[in-house]
Amino acid sequence: MRPPLDLHTLLRLRLPPRHPLHRLLHSHTPNDRPPPPPQHPPPHDPELWIAKALASAAFLRPHYLPAFRRLAPSQFAAAAALRHAPCASSALQLFSSLHSFPLAIPPSAHSYRYVISLMCQSGRQVDALQLFDRMTDQSGYLPNARFLSFLAGSCASAGLLDAAAALLSKASQFGCSIEAYAYNKLMGSFIGRGRVQDAVALFEGWIQGAVYSPDVWSFNVVIKGVCQLGDVQKALELVERMHQFGCSPDTVTHNILVNGLCRVKEVSKGREVLRRLQRDGVCTPNVVTYTSVISGYCKAGRIEDAVAVYDDMVACGTAPNVVTYNVLINGYGKAGNMGSAVAVYQQMILRRCPPDVVTFSSLIDGYCRCSQLDDAMRIWTEMAQCQIQPNAHTFSIMIHTFCKQNRAAEALRFLKELNMRTDIAPQAFIYNPVIDVLCKAGKVDEANTVLMEMEGKGCHPDKYTYTILIVGHCMKGRIAEAITFFHKMVETGCTPDSITVNSFISCLLKSGMASEVDHIMRIASGGTSSSWRDPSPITRRVDISVAV
Repeated sequence: MRPPLDLHTLLRLRLPPRHPLHRLLHSHTPNDRPPPPPQHPPPHDPELWIAKALASAAFLRPHYLPAFRRLAPSQFAAAAALRHAPCASSALQLFSSLHSFPLAIPPSAHSYRYVISLMCQSGRQVDALQLFDRMTDQSGYLPNARFLSFLAGSCASAGLLDAAAALLSKASQFGCSIEAYAYNKLMGSFIGRGRVQDAVALFEGWIQGAVYSPDVWSFNVVIKGVCQLGDVQKALELVERMHQFGCSPDTVTHNILVNGLCRVKEVSKGREVLRRLQRDGVCTPNVVTYTSVISGYCKAGRIEDAVAVYDDMVACGTAPNVVTYNVLINGYGKAGNMGSAVAVYQQMILRRCPPDVVTFSSLIDGYCRCSQLDDAMRIWTEMAQCQIQPNAHTFSIMIHTFCKQNRAAEALRFLKELNMRTDIAPQAFIYNPVIDVLCKAGKVDEANTVLMEMEGKGCHPDKYTYTILIVGHCMKGRIAEAITFFHKMVETGCTPDSITVNSFISCLLKSGMASEVDHIMRIASGGTSSSWRDPSPITRRVDISVAV
């Protein structure tokens, strides 16, 4: 049997050279003795020494821990020992060692809170929740409001929204009065993850259970969520209920409401809210309020009404911002009125409002819609001179326009420039027009090259990409490659639609390959495996003429 460990032996624990725990128990005096005690020892000095010894023994000689029972370590010593753990995992291990057999030191509330906090900071919220349940259910320690808010917020940040909601719902059970901020932030997290209905249900449940008293922000969060769902009627009901809780709608509330009305094409009602704000004077509309109505009118093609609201905004002394100008430029561009779009752009410059990538993209899009590619290229150059980088949408506009005009070389040049950008993750809809124009020109090998570049950038082909390639190879008489693309499409989980299947079957029939049609139809309907081997020598011919 191993002899019991006394404190003198503990002080002589031999550690490897330069071990990080060397400093914990040893002070390197010439005689290898512990340093003399200070003249004025700090409070609890023996407890702190025991805490260091406990930590060292737990990590290096766990079988020596029973020897500490003679010292009857206190909760203070156990809590202090936890602070010597080098990481969250070690702290949890030490917590378990100290508070279970053989030492079985009753854990303190401080020990629980410290380790739970470490677990949260290390991204181990599930372990933190388990320890929290042990703290409240087994040890009977109740959290205070600050700690409960911290734990709920940490769980919400980790995506454990339901766990966070359960914690806050128990606030009254724990005797905590949580500020509305914590509830509002959690509802915002639910809405941000697309769980609007759950956020509304929590809001209603918390109000009915008198868990907390909502403030203006609470209502704004929920109103914004239901507006995102297009339920403007529910939003209006919530605005009416605000007065029951001593809240009054503020400018943010009205901005959310106006934007929601405009999004569901109720622009006239949105403008009526704006007029009421101007008339009542309780809340002053700001640039966001005006811009929402202007944007609604532009999207509805009512550009004259949008300009009227813009003029009203300027007359009231509210300065337009870059979003306001961009909305008007985009509206004029879609209406084909590039003269007015440029006039707004020039006014923007005169008012010292710096344009952004959206400004230039809207101008380029407008010129491209009017087939004025020279002017579009001029704006592209001007954008570079302003040191503003085009984004994926800007590239897409130029590439699509060149492809529509069968100018494949220019489209490929822009695509090459796009591929050189490491900060843009290209999407399939940008590549598809280039692949399409190449296939229609019979340049299927170049189309295949673009496909490889596309996949090399981590961009996965979609059903349109595969349909273009299948039909393009059929038109070139390369049926075997078309069939290969069809099988690749199915194998990658990209389900062919009726257009793809019907186009492909038409090509097969025209090429005299009726025997393949049934096989393709079974695969398209999910009735058989997509693995394919060339069943007929005819598919090896690469010069079958197909009129599509």
